[in-house]
Amino acid sequence: MTLSQTWRNLLLSLHVAASVGVLGADLVLLTFGIAGVAGAEPLTIYPAARLVGASLVAPLALVALGTGVALALLTPWGLFKHWWVTIKLIIVVILSGVVVFVLVPSLGETAAMISGAAPRALSTSQRLPLLLASTGASILLASALLLAIFKPAWRLRAGQAALRPK
Repeated sequence: MTLSQTWRNLLLSLHVAASVGVLGADLVLLTFGIAGVAGAEPLTIYPAARLVGASLVAPLALVALGTGVALALLTPWGLFKHWWVTIKLIIVVILSGVVVFVLVPSLGETAAMISGAAPRALSTSQRLPLLLASTGASILLASALLLAIFKPAWRLRAGQAALRPK
């Protein structure tokens, strides 16, 4: 099954918007991480970071993942024909899982800990994970963006075999 050019363009537009949105929202988390390590008030940083993570990063990551898989399956690119598509898939699957199952719950716990009945101060080592996680995610997301733009011609063995005449 393949998409018409109009549907492919619409799906591609949604995928690009969601992917760039994830990168932008992650840069917001990176800014929060830098501010947190620099000594900004945790009561300001962590509830806002949890809101950005849960309301923006997680949904956009899932939309980027879903539209990316749909594009790969419904266009000639395929999921496992080209290295760049497979690498992007791996990046987005890992980052989506980390966001949904680790980052958002962790930010929620930290926000609750500092704003609860007995608020606790955060040490630098407790503030560092947000900075490190968002830095790593930004690097991986920028790598996925570059792969999508430059589309290296490397092919996976299975993809090459499929192209050989019988």
